[in-house]
Amino acid sequence: MRKYIIFWGFLCLCLELAAQTCPKEGNVIRILTYNTHYCKGGTDPGSINDANTRLLASVIKTLDADVVSLQELDSAANSRGKRYLLEQIGKATGLNYTPVYGSALKWDGGSVGCGSLIKTIYPISKIKKIALPGDEPRIAVRTDLDKFVFISVHGDLNDTKRIQGANIINNELDYIRKPVFLAGDLNDCHRWGNGGIAFPVYMEKFTIASDTKGNTVWNGPHGEEGADQGLIDYVLFHDYNNSRIEVVQTHIVRSIEINGAIVNLQNVSDHYPVFVDIRLPGSTSIENVEGEPDFNVYFDGVRERFCIQGEMPLEQIDVYALTGQKMAGMKGENVTAVDVSGLSKGVYIVKGFSAGKSLVRKVIKE
Repeated sequence: MRKYIIFWGFLCLCLELAAQTCPKEGNVIRILTYNTHYCKGGTDPGSINDANTRLLASVIKTLDADVVSLQELDSAANSRGKRYLLEQIGKATGLNYTPVYGSALKWDGGSVGCGSLIKTIYPISKIKKIALPGDEPRIAVRTDLDKFVFISVHGDLNDTKRIQGANIINNELDYIRKPVFLAGDLNDCHRWGNGGIAFPVYMEKFTIASDTKGNTVWNGPHGEEGADQGLIDYVLFHDYNNSRIEVVQTHIVRSIEINGAIVNLQNVSDHYPVFVDIRLPGSTSIENVEGEPDFNVYFDGVRERFCIQGEMPLEQIDVYALTGQKMAGMKGENVTAVDVSGLSKGVYIVKGFSAGKSLVRKVIKE
């Protein structure tokens, strides 16, 4: 790993037969990637139900992840009750997350894709959905935060198209002036012959930040015990301007104690969650960053609306074109979203009003 990634040690050296507690220090940001298997349990065909969704959410809550990449999500699918799975998982954790979903493929009246859960204490300045090639269309979901950019991805099974997707993501870095974390199910492994198939492409720009001991899938063609080929879930890091971001600890979590009971995570999904704890230079925690905006606005592409997050309840929100023309608005005791389904793609000015104050943000409808 490149010299600018500083390892403070792998502190979570838990026996695989015992529950992993993996305590989180108070001054770190925990990045997590987790393939949900559509919250149907660890085997196929599995079962689509609220209990499985709550169980997976309880894993995320117990780990207290701050920035989460989730794969195998569905939204508005007829056969699955038109649920918005990413939002359901976020709400079931009981933590305050902003869901950022990327629709990759139209399916059953809705879509499937991947996305991120970002704790609301981290203001989001930009969201970008990057189409990737695949036998099943794929997508990378880019979310720009204050100190780094987070990209969620789910690599395709087709080797050639997976390589093409890796090149597209690498090219995206040319336009980013911040450190970047790429997290997801890459469907590729640095331990395969020749260092993997698409993995060597990623290694041109990234380094591996996450745990590489053992596998992240426990069944299927790469998951046989002892095969050592089933490590396909990663958090990768691309530094910028010698950021001095530190990796504090990282682990593939295979069992965990939830409410006093040991949970074998093979019963939750066919993938194990993987986390990386990082520390930003010169700050005790991101919660203590001064100058955090009073509210943040992002575009919810699923519901065609601008969503507002923040500590101050807003009484009114107006949306303006860059020409100054008012395009939409909403009034109420605590306004959290504005319907913009009738507006074309582009940049808009959002003005919020609270307790006699006005706050202005730019937001992109993509």
